Order: sequence, then C-alpha cells, then structure tokens
Amino acid sequence: MCFNNHKIAYLCGEECGILVPFYDVKASCGLPTEQGDVPPEMIRVPGGDFDGLNTYTISVKGDSMVGVGIFDGDVLLIEKTFQLRNRDIIYVSIDGEWMVKNYYMDDLGRHWLVPSNPKYNPTQITEDMNIYIGGKVKYNLTLHGESRENIMNSISEYLQQETEPKPEPPRMPTQQEVEAALIHAGKSIENMRCWLGACRVLMDCGFIKEGDYATFCDLVKYVLPNHEHLPKKYEVGRMAAGCFSKPFDTWTDATAPVHGEVYLKYYRAGEAMLEKLPKNLCKTPKNSQIQPQNSLKTKNSH
Repeated sequence: MCFNNHKIAYLCGEECGILVPFYDVKASCGLPTEQGDVPPEMIRVPGGDFDGLNTYTISVKGDSMVGVGIFDGDVLLIEKTFQLRNRDIIYVSIDGEWMVKNYYMDDLGRHWLVPSNPKYNPTQITEDMNIYIGGKVKYNLTLHGESRENIMNSISEYLQQETEPKPEPPRMPTQQEVEAALIHAGKSIENMRCWLGACRVLMDCGFIKEGDYATFCDLVKYVLPNHEHLPKKYEVGRMAAGCFSKPFDTWTDATAPVHGEVYLKYYRAGEAMLEKLPKNLCKTPKNSQIQPQNSLKTKNSH
C-alpha cells in the first residue's frame, strides 16, 4: 500500500518490525460519518510498549483534533482497551458513527467527547446513546508534535453558552409596571417640572406618545392624586429643550437647559423610573407615531 513520503519515512524506519492491521476507514476528526466493516491490510510499525495482538491502525479525516496534533489523513495506532482515563484520546462509535475525540469526565460525573478545535462543540455522552469503544490512541504514526487544548475550558465554555439565559426581547411596560415606577419616582419629585425625566422615559419606550404631555400629566394624577407637586402640561412641556427633548439615555448636564443640582433633579426622576421598569424596554424613535399598546388608564377613563 502507499503512503505519502513523510509517512513512509516514519512507518518504514529501521525499527519497523511489528505487523498490525490497518483500516483505511478515515475516522472522523470532524463531523461523524458512518462507516462499514472494512477488511484490514497489514502494515509494519515501529516496536514499542504494545504488541500486534491488541493494536491496529486507522486513517483519520477532518480538523477537529488539530489541537493535539492529529490532522486530516494521519494514521493512528489504536490500543484495544475499555479502561479509559480522563483526557485519553479515544476511537469511539456513537450510534454506529466512528470518531476520534478526547474523552473527559467532569466533576459532576458526566462523560464527554471533546474536540481539540474551538470551532467544534463538545458532545455529552448520554444513556440513550449506543456506545462502543474501539480503543485509545497510542501513537500518531504521522507525528506532527502535540499541543493539547485545555479540555476543561472547552467544556465550561460550551456549557456556559448552553445555560446562559437568553435575553428577553424588548417590550412595552405594562400599566401596572408604569404605575409602580411613577409611585417610586414621585418620592423624589420636588418640583412639577422635574416630572419631565419620568415622562421622557415613558416616551422613549412608546408608552406615552412623543410630545403628549397632557396624557402623561393625567396618568400621574390618576396614580398619585394627592402628590404635592402634580405635573402640568405646560410646565413639563416647556422644559423639553436641548437634551431634555431627546431620549433619556442621551441626557448630559452640558447639553441640558438647566445644570448642576437642578439638572440632577430631572435626571433622578428618570433614573427612578428605570429602577422599577423592566430592563428590556423597547426603544421608540422620537418621530414615531406609535400609540401606547397598553390600555392606558387615567382618571378620565374611570
């Protein structure tokens, strides 16, 4: 049989003297592929701490094990064994699909097949899988030099990706959430104009239509009818200049119509709203004509 030149130099060196079976099955070092029974050929390999009765050789394909020096087309010497240790490189069949992967058991006793290439994910071995261990890799007969990946990190990163909570999609706050936020913000309001910070937040998420200060003022009066500083449409609207007319997250003291401690009073009203509202608020452009999607309740609607 023929190998390329660098394989011939290693396989047929001066000490090549042990005959072992060779299966040209191209075991997967990437995505698993089915393979049938292939009659073996016999090749001579260098002697070592193994014998020809419990070993055989296979060819591999793919790039999932490049981190441990196994490349597409390499020939591996496999030792037949069912006793595996953490980080052994094994030749294994899962549901009839053969592959070469790192074996790893984590701290929770879960068993994994782990590639040595970050573009592939680890595979957890579960009870419903049909597993057969063909053996562990004794030598790569096409030696390129090894640089083992950190298997623990590979598994940890994969598990983190799988278990991280998916971010909730942006949404409009509910009437109940808005009312709770207004009650919270109202505790820090010392001037009716400062309600603009709270109003701006509700306009940004589309709960209040852009520029509809009348509806906002009615809403505050409905929620906090006895508040000492109830907002008035004109007083709140007249402060919507500079950054106060823009989304709340763009507000700065330098671009506001008021500055210093006065600016902070407006800003704290918006901050107090955001403390109680959902973190995944949708954002509505200033020129949007979207009407509130909630059944907005005000004193006039009762």
